[in-house]
This record gives sequence, structure tokens and C-alpha cells, in this order.
Amino acid sequence: MSDRIELKRVVAASPERIFKAWLSGDEHARMTGGEQATYEADGTFTTWDGYIFGRTLEQQPFSRFLQSWRSTEFPEGHADSRLEVTLREVDGGTEVTLVHDGIPDGQGQSYESGWVEHYFEPMDEYFASAGAKLREAGEKVSEAAHAAGEALDAVGEKVDEAIEAVSHAGAEAKKSAQRAAKQASSAARTVKKKATAAASAVKKLVQKAKKKLGVKKKAAPKKAKPAAKKAKAKRPAKKKAAPKKKPARRGKR
Repeated sequence: MSDRIELKRVVAASPERIFKAWLSGDEHARMTGGEQATYEADGTFTTWDGYIFGRTLEQQPFSRFLQSWRSTEFPEGHADSRLEVTLREVDGGTEVTLVHDGIPDGQGQSYESGWVEHYFEPMDEYFASAGAKLREAGEKVSEAAHAAGEALDAVGEKVDEAIEAVSHAGAEAKKSAQRAAKQASSAARTVKKKATAAASAVKKLVQKAKKKLGVKKKAAPKKAKPAAKKAKAKRPAKKKAAPKKKPARRGKR
């Protein structure tokens, strides 16, 4: 035979706060007023300075957990008991339902009073304290900061992706422009070559046509002498006037 306990209590705290405090080391000790508590990564735990110990077998965050549980008062060879705690949010806090079965026969009543005196009553006092409220506020701030950090990281990743995309697009656009420039240059050279060839062909055709028609070059007309020069050539030369004779001087008488 074994004993079984079932208790319900509304605690003025959120399911998340109770869940985290219960499945911890330091805060579990503060929550219950116990001397020391530990909680390891694999779920093994001790409370009340090693008086209680066991292991968490199952957990649904913030709503339920199942543990193997025993105390130093269990008879040697007796199997571990099972403790199941469920948390349900209600007006004023959280309804805590505790089911403890597999307790050695005759010890149930002692543990029932222990759950009330050493868990529920200290929990009411702890979660109503200023220290617990500050801790809760700090956790919320920390969670908000963590969420903000994750959001910023996500934004940063998107910005990096956008920059990379723009850079890639710019590189592709540059390559496309270079390809277009090369194609345009090649096309221009081809057009120039074809135009030169066409002009040469036309010139040859014109030359052939002139030869067939016997077209000769006209002699350049002789230039007429200027009229002023002709007039000068026909005009008679002017006679020079004879020099005047000086009168002979008469001899002295």
C-alpha cells in the first residue's frame, strides 16, 4: 500500500513565474524558504539541503511537470514516489494542482502538511514580496531586450541580403552595359565598313559609266588680259618738251 495526496491552491503569480522558480536552484530555495536547492541540466534536483531529491521526467513549459520524488525518510528499497504539478491561469494568479502518489504507507499525512507549510504558504509570501516583483520585472525587461535583439538581428540580416542583392544587381547591370557597349561598337564598325565598301562600289560604277559615254575633261578657258593693260599698250607715248635755251650773255664794253 502507498499514500496519495491531492492539493489545490491559488498563488498570486503567473504560471510562467511559478514554473521557472520551481524548476530552478536558487529561486526554488527563496520561494520555499529552504536552506539550499539545486537543479541540474538533466533534470536532477535536490531541495531543503538534500532532504528531498529526485528528477524531472516530463515537462510542458509553464503548465505541467512530472517528477520522481523521495525524501531521506523513505524506507530503504522503497520506489520513488511521483509528483505531478499542473498550473492553470485564473483570476488573481495561478491555480496550482499538486498530485503526489506512491508515498510510503503512513507518511502521507506528514507530507500533506509539509506541502502546505513549506511550499504553498512560503510561496504566497515570496511572490507577494517586492524582491520577487522586481525579479519578474527584470525578467520581462530581459525578455523584451532579447526579443528586440532578435528582431534587430533579423532586420540586419534582411539589410545585408538587400545590400548583397543590390550589389549583385549593380554588377549584373554593369556587365550588361559593357556587353551592350561592345555590341554597339561592333555594330558601328560593321556599318562603317559596309558604307565604305558601298561608296567605293558606287565610285567605280560612275567611272565605268564615264568611260563608256566618252566624257572628256574640258580645257580650262584662257584668262583675258585686264582692260587697263590693253589701253595702256595702245596709248601713244608723249613727246618730251624741248628744254628752254638760256640767253647768251653779252660781252662787256
